Amino acid sequence: MRVIFLKDVPETADAGEVKEVKNGFARNYLLPKGLAAPATPDQLQRIKAIEKAAHETRLKFSEEWEVVAEAIAGTTVEVEVRVGPSGRLFGSVTGRAIAEKLTEATGREIDHRQVLLGTAIHEPGDYPVNIRLYRDVQAEVIVSVIPEGYSPEEAAAMAALAEEGLPEALDDTATSNEPIEASDEADEPAAEPAEASAEPAEASSEADEKKDEDA
Repeated sequence: MRVIFLKDVPETADAGEVKEVKNGFARNYLLPKGLAAPATPDQLQRIKAIEKAAHETRLKFSEEWEVVAEAIAGTTVEVEVRVGPSGRLFGSVTGRAIAEKLTEATGREIDHRQVLLGTAIHEPGDYPVNIRLYRDVQAEVIVSVIPEGYSPEEAAAMAALAEEGLPEALDDTATSNEPIEASDEADEPAAEPAEASAEPAEASSEADEKKDEDA
């Protein structure tokens, strides 16, 4: 179907463009949502007006998103996740999780497709990530992936060890406090047998005195 786009449709067409699209796409999505109209002679006469309205809308959105870009540029977005004994994440951090955090921070709805992450994150650490807020408006943020229950400083240490390929060191870091407490408790019961051993010693002394009397 040949249609004229009435509004910008990201990654498809800008308002005022005339394109051939699949019938299902036009009838089920573009036409019902008012994003496009059949390219009839009457609609084609409206191209100039459509393009002008779209230009004004783009300027407005660009200004609004520029404010958001300035606010988040260079900021740190913390994502806390569970990790295994080796320091690797259970699962991964995706663009969806980052978009949710940014939406909470800015109060503006940010789609996961606006997060230019590339591949998902599988290890703790700090990662620079570009966010495409609107057309040519972008901002770079630092995504800090923190193991659940750890401080950012401890997470950075774990990430450094993971890069060096030291899973044993990571295991010691993750559990260093627990063995100390357990060993203290294990030492205390050892005192009881020592006290009990004093009783047989007294009994043997009485037996020696009786032997001397008999002699």
